[in-house]
Amino acid sequence: MSNLTFLDNAAHRQNLYPFTLLREAIDLPLGLLTLREKWSALFPAAHPKKKFSRTIATAILPDFERCQAIGSLKTEQSLFSKEGQWIASGGQIDRIPKKATATDMIFPGSISLIKYPWDLLDQLGRGIQLDFSILTKGRKSASLPQSVVVNGEFPVFLEKGARVMPCFLNTEAGPIYIGKGAEVQEGVMIRGPFLLGDRSVVKMGAKIYGPTAAGEHCLLGGEIKRSLLFPFSNKAHEGYMGDSVIGSWCNWGAGTSNSNLKNTAGDIEIEVGGVKLAVGQKAGVYMGDHSRTVINSSLNSGTVIGVSVQVGNEGLPPKRMPSFRWIDGSRYRFQAAMNHIRQWKVLKGQELTSEEIDRLKKIYKTDK
Repeated sequence: MSNLTFLDNAAHRQNLYPFTLLREAIDLPLGLLTLREKWSALFPAAHPKKKFSRTIATAILPDFERCQAIGSLKTEQSLFSKEGQWIASGGQIDRIPKKATATDMIFPGSISLIKYPWDLLDQLGRGIQLDFSILTKGRKSASLPQSVVVNGEFPVFLEKGARVMPCFLNTEAGPIYIGKGAEVQEGVMIRGPFLLGDRSVVKMGAKIYGPTAAGEHCLLGGEIKRSLLFPFSNKAHEGYMGDSVIGSWCNWGAGTSNSNLKNTAGDIEIEVGGVKLAVGQKAGVYMGDHSRTVINSSLNSGTVIGVSVQVGNEGLPPKRMPSFRWIDGSRYRFQAAMNHIRQWKVLKGQELTSEEIDRLKKIYKTDK
């Protein structure tokens, strides 16, 4: 097995706030599989029966061609993009090379970068296609019930134990994957590309537009468009979620909706590292782990929410909310937050570990 090391810097982690507060950038899901899991699956396929030691940039979305190029590197030789972006180095290094040297290689194709939270959505379609290929390669789908209406050329793949009731699946734009023990209930309408994780549920009458992916143990309902939900999160009721990235253990109360387009149709700006960046016309909500909304909440376009924030419904909340805030905007008491997180975990058969509490305590002290 190849030894793959992933390297980033503090600025990269800061730019991916709030999703890197509780995980490394390489462990961000882009679909169902994390970036690390994608690299680990693709690299052996590109170089069967060969062992390598490589250091790879966490910001790079893998594909087969990049894995082949990285495998051809010699020790202390690096691979750069045509634009000067460092991709990988042979052997183990502890710092990112600033620029290419005469002995380094230049990758001729384009590269896909995950530098900011909205890149998770810009690259979500590629991530879904890659996950579908990895998860279904050489395997046969479980039988799809005849009561399900399918339209489109891309495939539908059902894992063993998945339950799909009479519904409508459109695969004209991409494939649809339903995980083990997952359920798609009556009257659901899904346009691919779409991935549904193990033991997740799409509730009756839901409308989902791809590219969208929801990890394991998620609940989906209402209307969802071009969004990524990390494992163990719920958007289970009526309301609209669009162009949004939602961390793990989040919950949207009934009737919660977000804006993803300004009334002027102008560019949406999001603050990163104290600097406002224009991210285009469409941007929804970027919500950190363990954050929740009360019923009938309204969220503005380009809203960034930290870890363990309780969002109220008294008008539009601020577009940037640091971690551990209560409904009225006051500081969330740490012990109360831990009790509430523990209770949410019990709902899905999980438990809050001492390691998680230590990480959350660090965030409580630093992200104010």
